[in-house]
Amino acid sequence: MPVNPQYSVSGVTVSINLNSLQAERIGEYLSKEELFFDINAKLEEQKKGTNEVTLAFSLAISTKPNVVKYNTSGLVILTGKQDDIKKKLEVNPKTKIPQILFTIYQHVFNSIYILSSNLNTPYPPPDLLHPMAEKIQILSNITPTSEKTEAVPAASQTPTTTASVASSQPAEKK
Repeated sequence: MPVNPQYSVSGVTVSINLNSLQAERIGEYLSKEELFFDINAKLEEQKKGTNEVTLAFSLAISTKPNVVKYNTSGLVILTGKQDDIKKKLEVNPKTKIPQILFTIYQHVFNSIYILSSNLNTPYPPPDLLHPMAEKIQILSNITPTSEKTEAVPAASQTPTTTASVASSQPAEKK
C-alpha cells in the first residue's frame, strides 16, 4: 500500500492524497502576452476525530487569457492536538484563505509543474497564494499506530470553504 507524503507544519502532521489531477490546454500562449492565474478552492470536512480531521479538497486553476486549466482533488488528513489543527484550519486574516490551503497548494504545485512541461503550457507561480513564512518539514514514512475515530456530527464542524484568488503575477517563463 503506497504511503502518502507527510509534512509537519506548525505541530500538525499533514498527509495529502491526490485522487485526481488534470490539465487541459485551451489555447496558445504568446510570450508577449501578460498571463494571470485564478484559483478556486474548495475544502470540505469529511471526518473528525479527537486528534484528526480529514478534509476533501479541490483546486481549479485557470488563466486569463484562456490558455490552460488545471484541476486537482483529493484528501488531506491533519493529525495533532485539537488546538493546533484548529489553527491550521483558520482563515488567514490578511489573505482570507485557510492556512491548510497553503500546504495543499505547495504539494500540488510540483505535479502541476510536470503537467505544464508535458503540455508546453505556462505554470502558475509557486507562491500563487502568497504563503506566510512557515517552515514545512517532510517526514519519513511513518505508519500510524493509533486508532482513527469516526466523527460525530456536531455544530462545531468545519464548514465548506471556497476561496477565489486572483493573482496579479505574470506566468513563469520557461
